[in-house]
Formats: sequence, C-alpha cells, structure tokens
Amino acid sequence: MEFIAITAVILGLFFLQNQLYKSYAFKNLEYHCTLSTNECYEGDEIELVEEIVNKKWLPLPWLKAEITTSRWLSFAGAQSAVSDHTRFVPSFFSVKGYSRVTRRWKVKCLKRGDFGIEQVVLITTDLLGYSNLSMPGDAGARVLVLPRAIESDEITVTPRYLNGDIMVRRQLLDDPFYISGVREYTGHEPMSRIHWLATARQQQIMVYNNDYTSRQSVTIILNMQSRPSEHLEVVDETRMENGIRLCAGLFKTTLSGMPMRFMSNCTTDNSRTTTVTGEYWGEEYEVGLLELLARLQLRSTEDFGNYLAGITSGITSTDIVIVSAFLSVPMLEFAEGKKRLGSHVRFFILGPIPEELDYTGFDVVPCVIDESEGRRVLRETEEKMQRSAEAEAEKEAAV
Repeated sequence: MEFIAITAVILGLFFLQNQLYKSYAFKNLEYHCTLSTNECYEGDEIELVEEIVNKKWLPLPWLKAEITTSRWLSFAGAQSAVSDHTRFVPSFFSVKGYSRVTRRWKVKCLKRGDFGIEQVVLITTDLLGYSNLSMPGDAGARVLVLPRAIESDEITVTPRYLNGDIMVRRQLLDDPFYISGVREYTGHEPMSRIHWLATARQQQIMVYNNDYTSRQSVTIILNMQSRPSEHLEVVDETRMENGIRLCAGLFKTTLSGMPMRFMSNCTTDNSRTTTVTGEYWGEEYEVGLLELLARLQLRSTEDFGNYLAGITSGITSTDIVIVSAFLSVPMLEFAEGKKRLGSHVRFFILGPIPEELDYTGFDVVPCVIDESEGRRVLRETEEKMQRSAEAEAEKEAAV
C-alpha cells in the first residue's frame, strides 16, 4: 500500500507541475529583441540585445529562443546553423521568478542589404522535460547595411571644364550668353538680337548667333547583368556586389563636384520597374543614395543593350559613367551615339574583356577586383570574433 501511495503522490506531483507549466509558463512573460542601430556599413559590428522579463513567481529553468535572421548577420560565439540565405541562432536562458535577464550578441554585418530578425520562437518545458511548449516572440528589428565604397584615384569622375556650362551640338533652347558669330535675320528674332554694326556693314539685317550649351552633370548607370546572356537572376553575385561598392565610391567623389543621378536595370523590390533617381548635387545626398544601393535586388529587369536603347533619348548629361561586369557591342554603340551629341562616356568594367572586341577610341577602365583577398579578410575577421567571444565566455565562467 505504501508503494502504491508513494507512486500515486509522485504521479500526482508530476501531473500537477506539468499542468502548471502548460497553463502558466508563458503567462506574464515578456521577450524583446532589438538591434543597437538601424543603419550601418558593411563590415561594421553592432549589437543585438535580448531581454526576458518574468513577471510571475513560476521560474523557467530552461528556456530557448530560436532566432531566424539573414545569413549575412554573423553572431559571434553562437553555434548557428545556416541554410541558403537564412541563419538560425539558438539562445538559451534560465529565468527565475520575478526577474529580468538581458543578453547582448555581437553581430557582424557581412554584406549590404535590408536585414532583420524575421522570426523568434520561444520554447520551454516542464521541470522533467516531458512537455515542450512554444510561443512566438517579439520580432521585427531591422538594420539597413550600406555598401562600403571602393575608393581609388582611378575610380573617380571630375568636371572636365572649370566653368559650369559646356557647348553641345543640340539643346532645346540656345544660350543667349554664348555668342559664336552673326547670321542673317529670319524674321523670328526679337529686336534685341540684332547686331547693328554687322547690319550696317552687310547692308541687311544681321542677328547674333548663339550656341547651345549644357550644364556639366553626370549620369551613373549600373548594369545588373553579370553576364551578357543572363536573364533575371544574377549568376556572379560577388562581382555585382563589387559593382555596387564601386558605384558607392563614385557617389562619394562625384556629388561634391557636379550634379549627378543614378540609373540601373534593376529594382529595389520584386517588381519589374527599373531604378532611376533625380539629379542630386551635394554631399548631404550621399547617405540617401547609399540607402538606395543597399536595397537593390540582385536581378535584372531587362537586357542591358535594350535598356540603353530605351533610355538614350532621356539622358542629357555631359558625362555618362557605366559600371558593368562585361563590355559588349551595344554598349560601345551607345557610347558612339552619345559622343556624336557631345557627351563623354566612360566604362568601368569589372570582368574580363574579350580580345576580339575592339574598343579603341573609347574610355574603358578595367576594374578587376581581387575577390579572393576580400573573402580571406572576411573569414579572418569572423574567426577573430569567434575567438574573442570564447575568451569573454571563459572569463565570465572563471568569475
């Protein structure tokens, strides 16, 4: 009888604590997950702060928070699992009754983009680990990682002339301040345009002949195709990321010198619209343009040759910069057409140029970036973060 009674008491206690945790484990339990900043640059280290507040007497000896985020946010000291573009980070807690627990993660932003904590699941159990209980946690913290600019003396665009206006072959209206000579009166010119001295000399009405001018400005065009035959999704992602970083470097050197706008055959969302900005002039616009680069999707909306043909008439800038992974005949034809209209086109090419392609007479700057060196530095940085986190953990354990 005693054995049966003891067994009944044990089973009763087991059933009681099981029901107690099922009913009250997540009651009056708050979980918050925040990032130390909402904007940073590639390679920067930020903090992710987890805070759990238990507002009841029932303790939680074992509590796990499963964090789902981007693989490009590297957590120092975490045994995370990576699948495709997703990283799963487990975080374990032991929470007493009426207590608050805070944990800080060092997070390395490995790549530009708009990242965040996509999902958090809280998992706990009863005292004997018999029942697994779960509930969603507070997610939604985001960080916009801006591309880190590639800066070089060769990768720059500066005004070609000291004065702000240059003469072009055709413009909507002529410039009354630029006079290139005289011509015969057609009957449409106002009286103020008559050149009286030339009229007396020629014995017929002569008027001033004005040139067409344009303000110096630059249009930067990014080709989101990494290969000529590519359709939609980018194949060589590393090369295109370098192209985006190169555009960031051009923004830095160009905005202080002359007006600039940006165009690309890609989008910042899942639509088929291309990217085009207004004309900006001044360093205060740099961050806004970098935010645009951070949101660019690695997928092209149309073939780059067709894209150039469609935007030719809409580009009136005196200087055009094309950043591309390759050089093709349609790109050279576009540059030749713009050259006839008085615009200068410069190419920054990130990949190899075919030997059979003749680009003599064109401004082509090869920019083959050492990608293996960048990967090596990134790997060494991650290993250094891991060692630093392990050393801090050992120090805390010793205390």
